Amino acid sequence: MKEKSNAMCVSHSWRNLILTTTLPKENPLDPLMEACTSSIPYMDLEQIFNWCSLVIGCKIRPKNLIDACNGLLLFCRKDAQADNVIHGVYHYFVMNPITKQCVAIPKPVGQISGGYSYAALAYDYTESWFFKIIRFQGHRHINIFSSMTGIWTTLTIYFPEYVKESYWIKKSIYLKGSIYRLSTSGHLLRIKVDPQENSLKQAEVIKLHSYCLFENSQLNICLKDDKILLVLSRGTKFMCFELVECVTKGISTYTWHMNLSQENEKLLPLNTNGKLLSIYPSNEMAFFKIKRLFYFYLYNLNGNDVEEIGVIRDDQIMFEYERTCGKQLFECFIPFACCIEKEIGKHFQRLLVQK
Repeated sequence: MKEKSNAMCVSHSWRNLILTTTLPKENPLDPLMEACTSSIPYMDLEQIFNWCSLVIGCKIRPKNLIDACNGLLLFCRKDAQADNVIHGVYHYFVMNPITKQCVAIPKPVGQISGGYSYAALAYDYTESWFFKIIRFQGHRHINIFSSMTGIWTTLTIYFPEYVKESYWIKKSIYLKGSIYRLSTSGHLLRIKVDPQENSLKQAEVIKLHSYCLFENSQLNICLKDDKILLVLSRGTKFMCFELVECVTKGISTYTWHMNLSQENEKLLPLNTNGKLLSIYPSNEMAFFKIKRLFYFYLYNLNGNDVEEIGVIRDDQIMFEYERTCGKQLFECFIPFACCIEKEIGKHFQRLLVQK
């Protein structure tokens, strides 16, 4: 896989030939990505962030991480000391610690607020070797950077007032051209990252399952096998719903299919006094926090009684990562942005990194 990945960098035609003819067609994520998850899921997490600090030229911790998507990490810093970036100016940094690649992108012109407000990464090597950064300007506009064009564009998004006035969960997921975020109004928000002919279709509001509208419900969204899963943890209940989209004459309707409902008395203190941090569906694992204690909960989508709850060793770096980002890191051997061979109009820079 590593040799094929290197060969893909030779040219566009080689890249397309290898991607379409020699890589597995069934379950493509399994042979190309290795999930680092166990009772101690990130044994090399400190090493990854030490490398990020070395490349950017300032101390980087998991709490500085904005988003992660298919092996790529997103940061925003103005104290970077890398040689070929302007010091004291906010830049987004997109990094691949596996292939040792990094690019620096200045913030959109005219955007002087803070570090980043909130931003998300959009990258899927099965769609393209380019990535996008989606920066949210409040609840009405998004700035989108494309590594294919090297420029920022601004799109307007329209949501009902009850959605705009509610709190949006910062963690998001990317799937097939759309960013998904949870809203405390009881909805899942879908925002398309490519401009739509009808701007009113740029964003959609998807109502959550009625079980998720009760108070004291802890919710999280995640991906498994290109499916969006909504996880609910409340009291002694742990439930999982799959989003099903039906398109009729160009109009989408959504339903939630329940594929897991479990009850465990040991969940009660985790849901009463703790916080659900993250879900790892490929390993059927959920992480909770109570004060300084870090718990994992093993569930089973096949309905087998193999549930288990345990405490993980005190690891500040791992806890910071779960609280800030909480996405499973993958070792993706297909290099990202292999088309970036030169700067495009000085809009972003490739950082020189040591192998």
